Amino acid sequence: MRKKAPFLYYLNPGNVSAAIATYGFTYQVKNTVLVYLAVMALSVAAGFVFRLGILGVCIVAACGMSMIPRVIINSYRNMYEQKRFSDVNLYMEQVLYSFKKMPKIITSLQDVEKIMPKDSPMRDVIQEAIHYILYDYSEENPMEEGLSIIEGGYRCQRLKDVHTLMLKTEKIGGDFESSVKILLSSRAIWETETCKFQKECKNRQRMVNIALILVCGVCLFTPLVITKFAPVVDITTSPVYKAGTVLMILISMRTYIRADMLASVNWLRSECAMTDEEQFLLYKKVKNYDFGREKKKSLFWAMFPAGFGVLCFTIGWKLLAVLCLALFFIMLNQHKLGYKLAKKRCAQEIAKAFPQWLMEISLLLQVSENVNAAITKSMQEAPAILQESLKQMQGQIMESPESNEPYMNFMKEFNMIEIQSAMGMLYSISSGRGGDAEMQIDEILSKNASLLSQSESVANDGRLAALYWQFLFPSIIGGGKLVVDMTLVTIAFMTTSLY
Repeated sequence: MRKKAPFLYYLNPGNVSAAIATYGFTYQVKNTVLVYLAVMALSVAAGFVFRLGILGVCIVAACGMSMIPRVIINSYRNMYEQKRFSDVNLYMEQVLYSFKKMPKIITSLQDVEKIMPKDSPMRDVIQEAIHYILYDYSEENPMEEGLSIIEGGYRCQRLKDVHTLMLKTEKIGGDFESSVKILLSSRAIWETETCKFQKECKNRQRMVNIALILVCGVCLFTPLVITKFAPVVDITTSPVYKAGTVLMILISMRTYIRADMLASVNWLRSECAMTDEEQFLLYKKVKNYDFGREKKKSLFWAMFPAGFGVLCFTIGWKLLAVLCLALFFIMLNQHKLGYKLAKKRCAQEIAKAFPQWLMEISLLLQVSENVNAAITKSMQEAPAILQESLKQMQGQIMESPESNEPYMNFMKEFNMIEIQSAMGMLYSISSGRGGDAEMQIDEILSKNASLLSQSESVANDGRLAALYWQFLFPSIIGGGKLVVDMTLVTIAFMTTSLY
């Protein structure tokens, strides 16, 4: 993970070129210098329009010169991440089709190597993997080590899933065509949802930019209109006006850059995903939530706004007393609110993790129709947020192998219909009461395709929500700036009227 550069780090043009070079592109130092000159010119123009003065122009120019390189670097990062996504997507699709035709890993890699563009870094990584498998291997498992070279360069869970299937098939054989169908379906859903997410990110980023332009336009009202029609109440010479305008410009620039960063992500993996430990702690918190203890905490903290509210009411500060009353009810019920928020977040993580586990189960069922054995094997690499429930389910299955309760009780407290439906299908396969097992597995694959699409949407919701807040932020900036300006105008007008 790249370290975040200091605020003034990119004032050195050489650092900008070096940062871009890490993404495989060349950017000349003179281009950065030209960008800096353009920022200085725009700062002077903004200073003239908004009447900022020399100090205000210098502050805006310095901050602009330190921020704008991040936009340039981000544009190259976008191209880099988009290329990686395209390469991995093409690789997975072609290697699966090739493996389906001839179930040999080395043959599949050689076929894909011919298809990949000559200037693609993925082609170089594939060549390195092929060379290692054929000539440089030093381990007992050259195939696994060779494929790990590709995985190390692209760190994508779906890529690992593809390689796991290929390794299992080459080692133990079995009917792998249905498994290939699962992964091809998963890849297609991933591509569709990611492209949809990319478009939505760009649309929301565009909305943020439009909002910022409108805010700056509205804030021109004070220096251009009021000073023209009411020169006696000119506030542009006020230090408060200048400081507020400079702050507005700096916050607007920061909002623009923040939105640009949020719209640029590593499309191969979720950067906002919770760690295994965080998932485990979140699930334990929801599962073992002690309402009695948390209610006592709520009562303790509610005493403070209650006492302060009584004091305010006694003094006669009725408005403040009402605010304390509202805070009292919030603190009194904070244990319920906390539980609801934790449960909602936990349900979101489960919605993302369950389709991954269900895919692993589907792959294992291609080798063996023993559902209990498949569940046991899947627990080794199951998402952390599912492991506790999987252990409980496995224990219940051992106690009552013929009962459907272990399956129906899985994650029952979250009341997720999709999970209950999929677990019902697994029970039917386990009990042999649902007819043709192969047909039932196909039904699970169909169900999993729907769940994968939903999980991709859930995974993207957080970043889209963050972009939405960036869209709302400019209105807060503009509103605050207008309040300050109108207050200054009112004070100036009243002062002038007295004389």
